Amino acid sequence: MSKRAIASSNTLMSAPLRSRGRQFRTFAAAGLLGSLALNGAVIAAEPVGPDLTEKLRGLLAKEMIEIETAMKATYSAIIQGRHDEVAQKGQAIHDSFILKQSLTKQDQQDLKAAVPEEFLQMDKYFHQLAAELAEAGKQQDTQAQAETFNRMTESCVACHSRYVTDRFNGLEKQSIPQGWGHTTE
Repeated sequence: MSKRAIASSNTLMSAPLRSRGRQFRTFAAAGLLGSLALNGAVIAAEPVGPDLTEKLRGLLAKEMIEIETAMKATYSAIIQGRHDEVAQKGQAIHDSFILKQSLTKQDQQDLKAAVPEEFLQMDKYFHQLAAELAEAGKQQDTQAQAETFNRMTESCVACHSRYVTDRFNGLEKQSIPQGWGHTTE
């Protein structure tokens, strides 16, 4: 059907029919959102940054910058077959784990009080993936490197869309699969 014929048929459509079409689209959208919720899509939680102490916020920001830099370099290393660099960057990401840094007992208590347990679990899982990436690099297994890197990226998106929407507002209204950022074991 031509654009002119479609436009003509739309203008000939009665107001009640157009209204029913709008109602249908509204119900369809509501149904889709409801099914996403029932299927385990993750909805954003409150951002954690404002609840952190200045020291913890600084450490976490430093860790995120280091991880982003290493992830960019890792991507290039994977697609160019530089296995030793993949192993080195994967290990560096693993070692940046905030809970493994020299935090005082008070810092550890402050962190656990400021963030939900799920945040800590997601962070731990991400760093486990980084160790898997390092091992895939040592084994010179490009397929495992690419698959692990993808799961790491999913973990970043899942965490940011749930806990850092104040900084990454483009992720705020995204429907992220529940499995992203969580171990499957």
